[in-house]
Amino acid sequence: MTAHPVPRRLTYKPSGQVVLAVSLRLLGWLAVNALVAFGMIGLVAFTIGSFSIAGMMHHLANLASRYIVAGADRQHQFDMILLWSVSGAFCASGFFRRHSLVQVFFKESAND
Repeated sequence: MTAHPVPRRLTYKPSGQVVLAVSLRLLGWLAVNALVAFGMIGLVAFTIGSFSIAGMMHHLANLASRYIVAGADRQHQFDMILLWSVSGAFCASGFFRRHSLVQVFFKESAND
């Protein structure tokens, strides 16, 4: 019985250009998701204002005046609601764009 040598796998060592390209693509993916999340919150505000700029501004002015006179606990509660809303919108857009996230990491290695 003869032993055959096991071929060694070549390890992939990314160059600085590849790391920079992937990090820029990832930064772009995150920026698009952030813009989508803020756009969804803006669309909700536009919807509350009966799909008019004047109505939206009226409701936002009412919200701002109530926010200023509210106590610290109520302001914190509103801040948390807003934070969770934006976070949920960001996660939802990331979920629906997950295929493009996979493309971010494997696009460069497919061109080698």
